[in-house]
Amino acid sequence: MRNLLYLILFYCIYQSSTLDNDLENFLKTPDEEMDVKPLHQAQMPNPKMGNDNTCGGNNVMFDVERSSQNHLIVSNKTIIYDKINLNIAGAYNKDTGKFNSPFAGTYFFSFSSLPRRGVQTDVVLMKNNKRVSEIHSVLADNTSQLAVQNTILELSPCDSVWVLLDKGTLWSWGGSISFKGFLVCRSV
Repeated sequence: MRNLLYLILFYCIYQSSTLDNDLENFLKTPDEEMDVKPLHQAQMPNPKMGNDNTCGGNNVMFDVERSSQNHLIVSNKTIIYDKINLNIAGAYNKDTGKFNSPFAGTYFFSFSSLPRRGVQTDVVLMKNNKRVSEIHSVLADNTSQLAVQNTILELSPCDSVWVLLDKGTLWSWGGSISFKGFLVCRSV
């Protein structure tokens, strides 16, 4: 998932620099008659796409994880992800563990679970105090399994999304406990 976010970020930067360079090249050739209006329109924000061809404007992306120093996480609590790999638009709050939607639109979220052996574990994605997605695990004593759940949600401005450890305990090791998301399409 981290690679997907980095690929999207790279593509966003690449597209922005390509459009800027093409526009400069077209504008430097006054001898040729050409219509640069389509290029200006290409750089205009598309409200349906959730970006303005630059990283930072309407883009919302975050990639956070629980650091390895915090191995055991107790149940019935919001998971606070203390290692921030990416937080474009600053919508993830590291103090509360919650993502707060800056724009109305469609968002993609991914979260993971690495349960303690031999314990029933429920990890839940919450939206405004409602359960919207869950990873349920019941593992034998000598087994472990990393699980990842992906979800797409429609959000309004100021909606909150977070991950709750509802039951059981989790191990945090090498980025195994993570929470990621990004704006797919901004609502008009």
